[in-house]
Amino acid sequence: MTFRFITCILLLIVFGFNTVQAGIFVSESNGITLTGANGITLTGADGITLTGADNFLNYRANGITLTGADGITLTGADGITLTGADSSTYTGTNGITLTGADGITLTGADGITLTGADGITLTGADGVTRQADSVMVRQPNGITLTGADGITLTGADGFQRVGENGITLTGADGITLTGADGITLTGADGITLTGADGAISNLTSPTGITLTGADGITLTGADGVTLTGANGITLTGADGQQNRTNGLQSLDPEFAVRLNELTDDSTVNAIVAFHRYPTEADLTQLQQIGITGGTKFRRLPFVAITTTRSRLIAVSRLSQVRSIYGNRTLNFNADPFLAQTGLSRVAPDSDLQIKNQGVPVSGRNVTVAVLDTGVNSQHSDLSGRVAQNVRLTDTQSAGAGFVYPVPVENVPNTDPVSGHGTFVAGVVAGSGSASGGKYNGVAPGARILGLSAGDLNLTYVLSGFDYLLERGAGYNVRVVNCSFSANTVFDYNDPVNIATKLLTQNGISVVFSAGNAGAGNATLNPYAAAPWVISVGATDERGKLAGFSSRGVFGNAQFSPTLVAPAVNIASLRATTSQTGILGVAFGLDSSRLTPGELPFYTTASGTSFSAPQVAGAIALMLETNPSLNSSQIKDILQRSATPLPPYYRHEVGAGMLNVHAAVLESAFPVRKMGIFRSILDRQSVRFTTSTLQNFNGTAYPGLNAVTNIQFPSDTVQASVGIGWGNIFSPNDLALKLVDANDNVRGASNNLNVVEFTGKRERISINTPSTQTMRAVVNHTAGIGTNQDFFGTVQVSRVQFAPLSDVQNLSPQMQTTIQDSIRSFLMLADGNRFRPLSSVSRGELAAALIRGGRVPQYLAANPLFSDVSDLTTRGAVESVQNFPSGKLFVDVSNNSEFRPHNSATKLVAAIALVKAANLQSLTNTATLPVTVTDAAQIPTEWRGYVAVALQKGLLSLDGNSFAPNRALTRIELAQALIGLSKISIE
Repeated sequence: MTFRFITCILLLIVFGFNTVQAGIFVSESNGITLTGANGITLTGADGITLTGADNFLNYRANGITLTGADGITLTGADGITLTGADSSTYTGTNGITLTGADGITLTGADGITLTGADGITLTGADGVTRQADSVMVRQPNGITLTGADGITLTGADGFQRVGENGITLTGADGITLTGADGITLTGADGITLTGADGAISNLTSPTGITLTGADGITLTGADGVTLTGANGITLTGADGQQNRTNGLQSLDPEFAVRLNELTDDSTVNAIVAFHRYPTEADLTQLQQIGITGGTKFRRLPFVAITTTRSRLIAVSRLSQVRSIYGNRTLNFNADPFLAQTGLSRVAPDSDLQIKNQGVPVSGRNVTVAVLDTGVNSQHSDLSGRVAQNVRLTDTQSAGAGFVYPVPVENVPNTDPVSGHGTFVAGVVAGSGSASGGKYNGVAPGARILGLSAGDLNLTYVLSGFDYLLERGAGYNVRVVNCSFSANTVFDYNDPVNIATKLLTQNGISVVFSAGNAGAGNATLNPYAAAPWVISVGATDERGKLAGFSSRGVFGNAQFSPTLVAPAVNIASLRATTSQTGILGVAFGLDSSRLTPGELPFYTTASGTSFSAPQVAGAIALMLETNPSLNSSQIKDILQRSATPLPPYYRHEVGAGMLNVHAAVLESAFPVRKMGIFRSILDRQSVRFTTSTLQNFNGTAYPGLNAVTNIQFPSDTVQASVGIGWGNIFSPNDLALKLVDANDNVRGASNNLNVVEFTGKRERISINTPSTQTMRAVVNHTAGIGTNQDFFGTVQVSRVQFAPLSDVQNLSPQMQTTIQDSIRSFLMLADGNRFRPLSSVSRGELAAALIRGGRVPQYLAANPLFSDVSDLTTRGAVESVQNFPSGKLFVDVSNNSEFRPHNSATKLVAAIALVKAANLQSLTNTATLPVTVTDAAQIPTEWRGYVAVALQKGLLSLDGNSFAPNRALTRIELAQALIGLSKISIE
């Protein structure tokens, strides 16, 4: 296979849609060159990667995803070996080995599911051949699979990707192969490819990875991002080209714009990242340039310097310099409310107590680092829980020579002003002593290591990471919470991403808040997009997605939160002086949640800043029960054990709601594996696509509206409209709203946009537009400002369904119901059939309630029912029977028969659906319609449940009868699950 390596050009345009000439030229060999114009150009054999939740407005809104004409996309974990179409071999981190085009050998895997529309043939070592449509393989005994069409293999993460040659491979972090000719690789350490012609390309060499296209690719963004290539584009590897040994790979785009505005003798602060830890020779080169000193880190390959623009340009030309970033200031992502996470079920779990030497799991012997504004260790709820409290300082501009950061340890209160970090620490490990245990943290037995970065200056943040790499092991730090973000693009060469990768490689899980940028495609915190970190979005206490919670990219596996947790108006610690309620996305509602006696000790706040520490605390609980877990295993368990949250998509809520109880159970008892059902969700019956529908531009005049008409396609399932404007010093603040043909406002965005490069943008996202004709209206906030040019883009996400052979004679409404249920993975097709009128078994109903009823997962130590023994069915049945408010199938008891293969009756379904929706309180007063002719066949105690199911549209009458003993059909179940998902977001 022949690879052409072509220069990657990135133009960052300051003035939006205007055509500019390059003012900063950045190349791998020559560093930075200034030409005095406005744009920025970066070139090099490996170029730059912009593939994140970027806060730039691009045609492809979340970074740049490019595929050649017939390209293959591979996105995966570290340490992947892959060879091409004939005699292909894949070795993934969870023990999957695949060889051969027509015969695939699977060895050493755990919990692998294979599905194929045309059937799968399995031949064991004994020569016996078996054929099936869906097979669960759990034993690592070496099984050979032979079959030409439709083989799907899904690994531990449960997320599948689509291949066009009949094979889909998913490893620990997700792998996709599509197409036939070109190949695009992202996220691999050491990849070997063998093409159909037998030629081998080893991509561990410094030549990088190539994407080729027929006519070149151009993307232009409102905040000034343009990527152009004549015949193809060369992109970097996903680990930031750690295999590259020299040459500048990346320049902070915000910093680049600032450099373009400065004179040669202007003073700047910068972080210089090297390809490996800087040597004395590297520091001598800096001194020869005229940089007499700065901050070098103990473990991180960075140097923080203060110098002039001209000297920094000289630094960019040093062969060992990997990237240069400005010293930016980062942003905050600022009880019974946590009941959705199952936290209250951990401490009383008798199995966990026995495993934990008779005491409840609380995070003992695990230290959680909180990198934030600081921690007030003198708060009574943190008494005895702070292992170390560090104020991070920096001598970057002081004196000559390169010196280490000088952290100040044993500071009682490092959070005297903000209170943000103290609030976060309380969510992780507060004792709740000032509230009688009411507001204790997730892991009250864990210890806290406070790292005060003050106002979250980048140098201080890096100093905190460096401290953990140098001294964290001495405190048994196993997780660090990072409730901050940046208004920038995702770049593997960003110093923060380099540092967090090193932390995970050294056994410290990194948890990031997803961000508070709200709805719209690609608003995710760029630091949360790194595939090795755990990112956390936010819901309210009922599991409704918070409006402020940042979203990823529709249909993109990497750019999404890992999972979500409640973070609307939650209570935690009040520091001596606290601005937390002010710094959050809304003022805290202290008086509505706290008693007068609690107010001196606690406050309330909202933001993903406070969902992230719940996950950090959950990890502490997991590690107490199983200290041997590594970062990738922890992330995998958190994802598989999470509770699905329909009707939301993955880019909105990731794997779903944090389920602390299930995650701790699997950590303590690995055989109690959660989330096996996820491995068969995608049966190739639905495909999502996101594309740019329309680009527009205009000028906003004070006091006037700039209007753009938009016509959405009828099959749009989600639409995102965004605008951006500049230049960097523009004081104008624009607002955006989306208005339908009846002048109803369908969405609005009016964030405070300050004077910064990536801050000037507004985004709106709407699901399933009910009307196709709308208007995007742009105007000045409060009608104040100057004439302002802006650029906008409209993206639409659409769904394509595989044809079903047995639905053509159904009504259009029923066909829509079926498609909606498949689109949300509430229902699964059976090959090319849906079987709408087939009866639903009790086991199938239980499994459907896990997928679509928001039932938290649970698996007992031993089977609870004598006739349910396989893990997949057990996971569904035992979960529904351990629902927090009581078992959903009321006609059976534990230690009896569940009858999983018997048909589920409408009465059983009505009761289970109403209980899953938590509508029991309505059943006491609800009455059946007087026209129901078979009411007497419904037991008196359950008539209220049937009445509520009918009133809420979960089930329907058969004419004038309910038919309680009739089997539930699949089309009725689809309708019920859609109704459940709507109730959950009301």
